[in-house]
Amino acid sequence: MRPETERRVLAWIPATIYVALIFAVSSIPGSLHGVIPFRIFDKVAHVVEFTGLGLFLMVAFRGTLPRANIKHVVLLVVAVGLIIGVLDELYQHLVPGRAVEFLDWVADTIGVVAGTTIAMIHYRRRGDTWSTIERLRSRGRNKRVKRK
Repeated sequence: MRPETERRVLAWIPATIYVALIFAVSSIPGSLHGVIPFRIFDKVAHVVEFTGLGLFLMVAFRGTLPRANIKHVVLLVVAVGLIIGVLDELYQHLVPGRAVEFLDWVADTIGVVAGTTIAMIHYRRRGDTWSTIERLRSRGRNKRVKRK
């Protein structure tokens, strides 16, 4: 396997495992929704769970699309995270004792955006601009030649 291909495959392993864990947790039958404190904890758990997903998706797409525009990557990460959130809620409809809740999906959305934001802050602090043009300029490969 070429190093470039290997890097891209390895970038997706954590995100894939994490998505599998999300669906594994969603497979647990039963509900604690009758317990009032759990209702608040449930939404916090969704936010935390999908914050991790946002982080792992940013790493995966960063490894797959290293030269992509950051705005496009962020939109892609959020879109994929939201789709996974919808699929997770729909899957829970099939699990005995579980239910589909719109507010769970809202919490998932908040989590994906939070994870994406944390990853962006991390990459920016490292000096990673994600812009091909800026990257080339910083390496001196895109110098303008003065014409006389």
